[in-house]
Amino acid sequence: ILWSEAISLASRPQRKSRSVDALKRCDNDPHVMCAVALLFMGDHKVEKARSWFNRAVTLDPDIGDAWAHYYRFECSHGTPEQQEEVVRRCIAADPHHGERWQRVSKALENAHKPKMELLQRTAMDIENNPVPPPT
Repeated sequence: ILWSEAISLASRPQRKSRSVDALKRCDNDPHVMCAVALLFMGDHKVEKARSWFNRAVTLDPDIGDAWAHYYRFECSHGTPEQQEEVVRRCIAADPHHGERWQRVSKALENAHKPKMELLQRTAMDIENNPVPPPT
């Protein structure tokens, strides 16, 4: 988690080198993979971002934040079929972890909501409350 935060908090020119360092030190960490996918998404490298998001959710399907980022990405850059595939896989994975996922899923107004709605609400939370950029 710390390496993924280091990537997202680095200045734009340093993000690529931070991601290389993070991948060298923890190459199978889904948080780092998701951070790298977000880096590719920001650079409009759609296929690479999709591939890295897929790696992240395959490595640890229990991280709801990764699913929400992947779903948000597919809503922006994918087809309705790709969006439905992410939703289907997320429902099958039944995630329970992730900072934003837990905040959304444990909110009283979301009690007993289906996973699809939790996924959409977490993606909206990411969209509406992004991490502030470094100064």
